[in-house]
Amino acid sequence: MTDQIEASEPGTREVTSEVQFISAERLIFFSDAVAAIAMTLLAFTLKVPHGASNHLILRSLWADRLSYLEFLISFVVIARHWRSHHQLFQYVYRLDSRIITLNMTWLLMIVIIPFATELLSGNGGFGVRFSLYAIIQILTMLTSLLISRHLHGSELLRPGAPPPSTREGDAALITVAAVFAISIPVAFVTEWAFVFWIASSPAARVVRQRLVRDRDAAADSTG
Repeated sequence: MTDQIEASEPGTREVTSEVQFISAERLIFFSDAVAAIAMTLLAFTLKVPHGASNHLILRSLWADRLSYLEFLISFVVIARHWRSHHQLFQYVYRLDSRIITLNMTWLLMIVIIPFATELLSGNGGFGVRFSLYAIIQILTMLTSLLISRHLHGSELLRPGAPPPSTREGDAALITVAAVFAISIPVAFVTEWAFVFWIASSPAARVVRQRLVRDRDAAADSTG
């Protein structure tokens, strides 16, 4: 009888491992679907040009140019968040309660972005509207960072899998979040605060490259 139980243990472990993997896959597919729906909902914020002639339609398009730009920015923003999420979860094969909670928090931020985009295109109170959008982005990035840190210190990844992110990648993410945070008080002074968002990617790239150079230099000196 004991031999039968011991013989069944490998099969039981395999079933448990498969169930855990399927649960992780379901969470990933669900997250992908939510991100896709959020990107689709952005299109509902677009204003349809109106007019009875080509000139009037073109003038309407030009009048709403900022709302189209905000749509494009938000589309790229969600796409970048999704890409970061994909990189974090590509080797996850099991879940725990903390990673589920963090992922649901990330999804909450993603589904709010279409609302924040429509709010951003409103009139008046630019500082508040801009700040709410920036805060959502900051919270999304910080949640991604917490997910990365948790995955680093847990056994949720496949055996032998590389870490979900690098030190340089985390530093770049913190840099972007910091630049977005700096833009918030600037928005109450000028609408040129958008420039900080544009500058966040080059700033993150500089930080990443600097850390990579420092790491390579340290490796060369050690070698």
